[in-house]
Amino acid sequence: MGCCLSKSKVEPIVASCPQCHKKYDSSVVANIGTELYDHIATVHCPEQGSIECVLCGSTVLSKGYIDHLKKEHNFTAQHENGDVPREITQNVTCPECSETFQSHSADELGNSLYEHITSLHISDQINCSICEDSINPSDYVAHLRQNHDFVIRSEIRVEAPLVTSSNINSLNDAPRPMREGRPIPKPGDKVLCKWGDWQYFDSTILSFDQYKLEYYIEWDDQDPTGRNIPIEHLAVNQSPYEDEIGIGSLVLFHQGRYCANADMGRLSGVRWHQGKITSITAAQDGTKLYSGSHTKSEEDGKWVTYKDYEPNFHNYKLDELRCAPNLFDILEQNAAQQNQELNTLTQCDVYLSYCPSDSQLDVKAGLAEKPEGTNYENTNDPLKIKKDLESLGYKVLSNIRNPHNQELDLNKIVACIKNCKVFVCCISDDYASNDNCRMEMQYAKKTAHKPLIPIIVGDGGWDWQATVVGMLIAGERYIDFKMRDAFDEKFEDLKTQVGNLTDKSGTQAVDTTAKPTTPENTKKDIFISYCWTNSHLSKENNEIKELVGNEWNDPRRIKSLLAKKYNVWLDIEQLTSGQMTGMFEQITTGLINSKVVCAFVSSQYARSENCKMEFQFAAKSLKKPFIPICVGEDMAWTESVIGALVMGSGVPIVDMLDVRKDSHLEKKMEEIMERISEFIQPAEEEVMSDSPPPDYQSAIKSRAPRVGDHVISHHFRHAYYTATILSFNKEDMTYLIQWDDGDPSGRNPRYDQVGLNIEPDEDDIGVGEKVFFPQGQYGGTEGNNTGGVRYHEGVVDSAVERNGVKYFSGHHVRGDDDGKWVTYRGYDYNFHNMTVAELRIAPNAMDALFMPSE
Repeated sequence: MGCCLSKSKVEPIVASCPQCHKKYDSSVVANIGTELYDHIATVHCPEQGSIECVLCGSTVLSKGYIDHLKKEHNFTAQHENGDVPREITQNVTCPECSETFQSHSADELGNSLYEHITSLHISDQINCSICEDSINPSDYVAHLRQNHDFVIRSEIRVEAPLVTSSNINSLNDAPRPMREGRPIPKPGDKVLCKWGDWQYFDSTILSFDQYKLEYYIEWDDQDPTGRNIPIEHLAVNQSPYEDEIGIGSLVLFHQGRYCANADMGRLSGVRWHQGKITSITAAQDGTKLYSGSHTKSEEDGKWVTYKDYEPNFHNYKLDELRCAPNLFDILEQNAAQQNQELNTLTQCDVYLSYCPSDSQLDVKAGLAEKPEGTNYENTNDPLKIKKDLESLGYKVLSNIRNPHNQELDLNKIVACIKNCKVFVCCISDDYASNDNCRMEMQYAKKTAHKPLIPIIVGDGGWDWQATVVGMLIAGERYIDFKMRDAFDEKFEDLKTQVGNLTDKSGTQAVDTTAKPTTPENTKKDIFISYCWTNSHLSKENNEIKELVGNEWNDPRRIKSLLAKKYNVWLDIEQLTSGQMTGMFEQITTGLINSKVVCAFVSSQYARSENCKMEFQFAAKSLKKPFIPICVGEDMAWTESVIGALVMGSGVPIVDMLDVRKDSHLEKKMEEIMERISEFIQPAEEEVMSDSPPPDYQSAIKSRAPRVGDHVISHHFRHAYYTATILSFNKEDMTYLIQWDDGDPSGRNPRYDQVGLNIEPDEDDIGVGEKVFFPQGQYGGTEGNNTGGVRYHEGVVDSAVERNGVKYFSGHHVRGDDDGKWVTYRGYDYNFHNMTVAELRIAPNAMDALFMPSE
């Protein structure tokens, strides 16, 4: 038996134009609406500009006037006398299963019935219950429309060629706005909007409701139905920025087409769908290619029987994808309406951004669910970090909630980020997969341009590095707070950075807007490289929790004595950028333009990634003359890579460990001054070039690969393989590589996920240094790769010398909990007695930033 349709009779109704009072009448509500709206559009709405609504006096965008009437005045059909419109109810019943559909909107009613019939009861022939004609299914909608005045949006599609990268841009010719954040949709913008069963279609924004966070749109294919679209179901129809898409990102991608419907007056178009990025590779020319899968399936109510449906999408270019807007950008756009009281309440030193599931305190308070398998015993709670910062006198705000329902108050969060001095983000895998956290971070960095300090927390792995969150901090140093027993040491590092970016605790305020680099602030005689933990003045300023050293061997005090004769570079006086990459650039410029480096070496200095980076770049890459000055309380640093460099150089050490009074300091200052005089003279009138020293290019044999170099590169699940460098992107500090084993896929590893495939120098490796070491092999796959050696990231635990040869032992940095593959043949948590010839090392950020690309 075929499926038939019944429809209730509707009394004739009369509608009049609110502008000129012309009357229309029909027994079909859909017809009277169409005729009346066509009249208004052609007679009373100019093509450009606005129109005043006669019902409420509002000034409305001309092209959005009809939709304003529908939305604000329920103007389906207006009585002659101008009273409240009648509610016209229609209903249809499926005789096959007797399910009844009812609505005041013929369009909505038709959509619901049609989806029901085509998904459950479609057969070779359909018997129309209104006229009992036998109808071919492909002609069913047209029959209802032509013979029974019944409007239904057709979902019957015909074959059409798939949209390609060559024609996709014709969908939206609007110029790309010049802003760093994601584009903010506004009336008149071309967008993609969700319709029905998890499909997205081209449309145009007519208006925005800032209270409901909904857009009112019209379909570009001339479908007469309109929609109120929540922000999460809409995307501006233009190419996103590269740093907006990473592994796990939600995107819209095109797949399939639908044809025109002359009866409805609807044009053809492209289908778009929501997907999730699962891999990012690169073409031979360096173009990034994105692959992924549908986020919705048949179980979610998605229609999956359209022509060209596939569960996955492959190798899409960036301009073939679309992204939803950032809610925080939209809220910020309305920030001008905030009152002074809100601005005052949200002023703060630090905004701490974290995922509630990373906080045991939030889980206990019922504000988050504990992720399966999470162990909080060895992790650091973001709220403890917040409390300890507050104990130092900082005003710290985070995750502002509505007191009535405990939901996040997004308007206040936007205001907090906008008014904070520094943004601290507690990054984890949960953080990276949380939309609110991601949007907070994107808004802080790309829209509000806030100084950002990334810290790593949580019990998860390091998958976040491949996400948008990881891309946002590419090239920036982060503080690893994952282990509870390292809290004190890591908190000192955090406190140092926060102090450097605020005006609290007597520390010098740092302008978060980068200042122009000038000869006056970059050309210095001496560069001071030191660890804050060894500075007595840092302790007095409450910048550090514990001092290791004393007031007489304080690097800052020694700097003040040197400054009586020389121009001296010191971080707290020179740094002008709140972004880590900007800091690296300024520090590197300071090193390049200095004549000698005073390195205040200590065990704390040797453990500091920033200090190691400075010293290795100066001594190894720039070959700067340096004076090692031993401070702190011990000589344990000599076993580290810093010790290897210093001891191997043969440069005498100025030992200040036992300096305990002014007379001792005076003698040591004489020694330091004498050493400095070997390289420069006070008030030396040397005109320094703005370019690096003449031997800079040749001097850098540095750890940073150039185009064409063979490297060890990260592939997947913390395994490394041999590859060749194709290019380097300084914006996000990533390399484009191709695999040496013939694997056709490409990758874009970060600067610290590659290492030159050459033997490092012996003084490049010491205890505590991260290295790449070989362990295990893999067989070739026909048509894909030839096989080879696997490398892994490790840390050196010991270095011993036997018969003049140094042997290094250590362990894997990543484990099963971090998502590392540990079941390969030959796996061992430790590596033993490897020579320097077997190990490889990654470049540091300074090498990568300032290494010539060719």
